[in-house]
Amino acid sequence: MQGYANLRPGPGFQPGRATLYYAQRMIIQPRLRNWISRGIAATINLAHRGVERTSLSTVEVQQCARALSSLQQDGFVQLDSISPSTIEEIMAYLSDKDLILPNGRCVSLKQVPANARMASYSLECALNCRAIVELINHPSVLSLAERYLGCRPTLSSLAVRWSFPANSGSVDTQLFHRDPDDWRFIKFFVYLTDVDLDSGPHIFVSKSHKTAGRLRERPYPLDEIEGQYGKDSVMTIMGPAGTCFAADTYGIHRGAVPSKRPRLILQAQYSLLPVFSFHYDPIAVSPESGVDAYINRLLLAASPAP
Repeated sequence: MQGYANLRPGPGFQPGRATLYYAQRMIIQPRLRNWISRGIAATINLAHRGVERTSLSTVEVQQCARALSSLQQDGFVQLDSISPSTIEEIMAYLSDKDLILPNGRCVSLKQVPANARMASYSLECALNCRAIVELINHPSVLSLAERYLGCRPTLSSLAVRWSFPANSGSVDTQLFHRDPDDWRFIKFFVYLTDVDLDSGPHIFVSKSHKTAGRLRERPYPLDEIEGQYGKDSVMTIMGPAGTCFAADTYGIHRGAVPSKRPRLILQAQYSLLPVFSFHYDPIAVSPESGVDAYINRLLLAASPAP
């Protein structure tokens, strides 16, 4: 996961990033956000004139068009599952890697305290997994992001996170909320473990990405959601390891609290711009990743010239 920039007065305060971040937070009207997003996308396209779009086969183009239509209409779309061999490779790689608890302490999976709610693998750990880097740079994923954003995407965050069973209460991401990260963005999710109702499924409110957000972040009560969008709009996404979906998480969503079994999820974000609330320190990985330098510039360090 990315660290956070200091957007408040004090040591390390970054006023420029604070201005850019809160400027988009303050504009909540969908039409105005869309208008500004299109302007930013057009500017990025001008800067990348002559750069070829992600190449896909005819079948992949058709699949991407269908996925894009669903994503635009509903705010989320379920994609083809990831192969079992890829999931096995990722899980084998992670099996002996330490986790980072919310308090910053590093522990193995077996050492996670009984009262822990979440724990994540470090960004460096995730980026040194070849299968993860290939997955988040897969042509079909990048193509969907590019078409949804209207320009070449920026890979602006990556997380591989465990959620653990709890008897009561929820942390912030387990309550219904919107992600206020950029003018326009989508997130790509992969379940790395089997997920059912007892293991913390992702829940998304269909079509809520088209509606206005709030100036101040606070959770959305379920009765308020059902009153505005209807009970049928609250979609619970379950499936075996390898289940894959994309969502515009400006729409209302949450990760449910696991009640019996933990959940491991991979999450990558593609946006127009960097997320100005994050601190970026690109990581050099070995062996060479061979991925698009522009798309990955915030997370992966460019290779030094020979």
